[in-house]
Amino acid sequence: MMKRAIVGLCMALVPLGVGFFASGQRPEGERGPAVGPQGKVRKPSMADTIKANIYADNWFIMYINGELVAIDSIKFIPHNVVSVDILPTYPMTIAVMAKDNADPKTGLEYAGTHIGDGGFILKFGDGTVTNASWKAKVFSRGPIDRDMKAPRVEDTPVPENWFAVDFDDTSWPPAKEYSEAEVSPKQPFYEHDFAGAKFIWSNDIDLDNTVIFRRKITAPPDGKARPDFSKLNDMVPDQPKKKAR
Repeated sequence: MMKRAIVGLCMALVPLGVGFFASGQRPEGERGPAVGPQGKVRKPSMADTIKANIYADNWFIMYINGELVAIDSIKFIPHNVVSVDILPTYPMTIAVMAKDNADPKTGLEYAGTHIGDGGFILKFGDGTVTNASWKAKVFSRGPIDRDMKAPRVEDTPVPENWFAVDFDDTSWPPAKEYSEAEVSPKQPFYEHDFAGAKFIWSNDIDLDNTVIFRRKITAPPDGKARPDFSKLNDMVPDQPKKKAR
């Protein structure tokens, strides 16, 4: 009688397991496509996205897995926060070019009267944040030797594929963390969630004016399992039945 009861219980649980996976949910730690009711990959919804908050002093452009996902719509001033929804896929390669408000010939700002400073900070809804684990490479710096009487700039050509997933950044130095006081962010920064994130730049926050940051996130930092929609265009997604006309 005991064996029959166990068998009966297992048979009763089978439909529940099928329903669990058909709903698109997956056990904690398991990643892969979300499966729809017909066994096909379901289309992603806004519930699958995460929020990305980005603040740059003064401007940035961001790629994720080789695709452009955000660009600062205000060239330099006023300082603003860009907040966008992104659909994460892991591993996730983030590449950001950030620029200080500096004249490309002198490295100075405000009609050649000031040496500016930079700063960049980012936080994603999956727990991804900026810190010293990111890579940072300088491509434009000045005024050299802080010479404001005869200012000059040193430029390094930016690689065409600096944002590509397979770009080799192994020789790049780590980013340097800066305090909030050192960057002195403007009011919009305080109106968004950047908890746990650090301001980063290269080694010289004053003279380095164009910096590229890169970071590869292998798995969600918050540990939450998320469906993989990266191959959605190679599959036929499940769709709800259309109403008869």
